[in-house]
Amino acid sequence: MTTSVQNGPADRAGKGLSSAYRQPGTPLEADLARLFAARLQVAPVGVDDDFFELGGHSLMAAELLLDIEQELGFEVTARTLFLQPTIAQLAATMAGTEER
Repeated sequence: MTTSVQNGPADRAGKGLSSAYRQPGTPLEADLARLFAARLQVAPVGVDDDFFELGGHSLMAAELLLDIEQELGFEVTARTLFLQPTIAQLAATMAGTEER
């Protein structure tokens, strides 16, 4: 029996995402992209990629929110992540300039 061990992040191309890759444009977006990629084991993560389309689930969301609080000093609620699951949306909310 052969066991497959993942040696690094999976490529986002195989995820069937609804958005094209758009790179982070601010330091906050770059930090969030790094945290999303580390938690989801997917790279690269674009600012318009949906956390849940990338394979995230509720337990992983809780872990990501803890990462954000510990590393970036922002307390983000689970509700916020569920309603604003992209880096662009989350960064805008965190910066106090929610996208409309």
